[in-house]
Amino acid sequence: MSTYRFLYLRPKTWLTASLCALFATLALGQVADPIPGDVPFGTLTIELTEFAQIPQSTGGGSGIARINHLKPDGMGRLFVNDLRGRMYLVSEGNADLYLDLKAQVGSDFRDTPGLGTGFTSIAFHPEFATNGKLYTAHLEAAGSGTADFPISGSTDLQGVILEWTATTPSSSVWAGTRRELMRVDLVGTIHGMQEISFNTAAGSSSTDYGMLYICIGDGQSTIRGRPELAHRLDSVLGTILRIDPMGNNSANGNYGVPADNPWASDGDADTLGEIYAYGFRNPHRISWDANDETVMFTGDIGERNIEEVNLVESGHDYGWNIREGTFVINPDFENNPSAGEREEVFALPSDDASFGITYPIAQYDHDEGFAVIGGYVYRGSALTDIQGQYLFGDLFAGGKLYHFEADSVVQNVQSELNRVLIKFDGSTVSTLAEITTSGSGSRDPDLRFGYDEQNELYVLSKYNGMVYKVTGAEDTSIVDPLEGENVKFVNIATRGLVGADPGDELIGGFVLLGSNPQELLIRGLGPALVDRGVPGALVDPVIEVRNFAGEVVASGDDWGDEANAEEIAVAIGELSSDPDAALTEGSADAAILVTLPPNDLYTVIVSGKGGSGVALVEVFERDTGN
Repeated sequence: MSTYRFLYLRPKTWLTASLCALFATLALGQVADPIPGDVPFGTLTIELTEFAQIPQSTGGGSGIARINHLKPDGMGRLFVNDLRGRMYLVSEGNADLYLDLKAQVGSDFRDTPGLGTGFTSIAFHPEFATNGKLYTAHLEAAGSGTADFPISGSTDLQGVILEWTATTPSSSVWAGTRRELMRVDLVGTIHGMQEISFNTAAGSSSTDYGMLYICIGDGQSTIRGRPELAHRLDSVLGTILRIDPMGNNSANGNYGVPADNPWASDGDADTLGEIYAYGFRNPHRISWDANDETVMFTGDIGERNIEEVNLVESGHDYGWNIREGTFVINPDFENNPSAGEREEVFALPSDDASFGITYPIAQYDHDEGFAVIGGYVYRGSALTDIQGQYLFGDLFAGGKLYHFEADSVVQNVQSELNRVLIKFDGSTVSTLAEITTSGSGSRDPDLRFGYDEQNELYVLSKYNGMVYKVTGAEDTSIVDPLEGENVKFVNIATRGLVGADPGDELIGGFVLLGSNPQELLIRGLGPALVDRGVPGALVDPVIEVRNFAGEVVASGDDWGDEANAEEIAVAIGELSSDPDAALTEGSADAAILVTLPPNDLYTVIVSGKGGSGVALVEVFERDTGN
């Protein structure tokens, strides 16, 4: 993998006045739409299967169980933690209580208010099978203990890292001893102590083996009007730390500071040796590519505009709170909004390289989603079609899934980003909410990702407390036609309600890849659905096809009235032996047979002539392979 290193700054002091002067000097213009357009669907579909239901942990509130991680212990077992304080040993169809952290910690434990409070993460030492050591992160009330990294002024919470030593590692219920490694003051109730993890790709001979990474957000300091507490090297807020939990050369003597950390041996009292990388708002998740222990990703949740995925490297500055994605933000928006409101971002300055910022390798704005959730590079053996793809998602926005190719990532260069379709229980849907909310989409699934020792992937939903396993994957990349081969059609389809008013159309999207034009059969069905037992079908559908530029490239109404109706009938006959594929002669269903240029994104819009109803849009591509 090619990477580029940039010089980085060491901000020992915070100069708010200077930064405001910088904004005034640059006279930057606000960027109204930072990343125009939507992330398109690519050619990947993954199949989800219910794996385990986590027990309900409250009588009300948000979600049945606030499940946050699924991780293996190195002994063939899987564990899930609930932010409300419990940890479960899970297997297919089962979830049994392993550790009640809330009961162990006592009354200082806090899982409300805020986002991401409670029992936030788990990490098994790579030698857990023999040493029994498990690490957890959780939140406690402010002042519950003496902070190793204190903050002057008011605070709301403390983040705590504990080490648990199991007497019998193979036991199905935890019993043993615990000790505290670290305690951090936090300004607010969100963006606090996030994921903790060991480098899952590091072998026993690696210098990274057994080093514990700790993700800490800016603790709400910026939106509380205290931006000077973040984006600096003498504060742990907005950083990823790297420590040796078995060492003792830290200030409190409870853990070690690795000598190869970027600021561990610089002799500078104003830098913290624990910091591995900094400049994050909320580094919610971290993970490594199993094929390369040096490739580390984080999903960093943005403020009001940009969600980002970062390639994390030692010593790099990722910009928050003077950058949000590849844009400038005023860090002091609460106290000095005249230099830039909280909702505003600005173009990068001409001398941007002098700031030494490392930018995302994938990003999208809030027209697309609202809170990125980092995932994993698939390196399992069961699903070859997603091999090497980094899968991640958005917590909200219905629970969209995305992917990019991990092997093609280059630091500071935006990766090609595509959405992923989801297959579940025989149906294909575009968001996880369509599964978790029984199709109503009324609540976001608040999704997460997990993995097992075989690097197979899982998807978790806090909304319904369900763990799903990724059990199938298909890459439907379009191939060029080959003359003389057997012909068949493959398709994508979407069903929904078409309204009577403008803007209430049914829209389906697809991408054509390859080097040659592709022949497509595109249908907008209404009357044909009546024969399939669908109530309230659209009486008279009309279809329109637009390219990425918004130009109408094809349209159709009653299929039998098309100039090439005979060819359409032949194409329909090639679909399958299923009688549902046929269309009644003279019906008002719309169908067209067109040839479109490749390497473009298309949308099919289905509207109705008079009235509303349920319609089905189908796109069939002629597949000439054997």
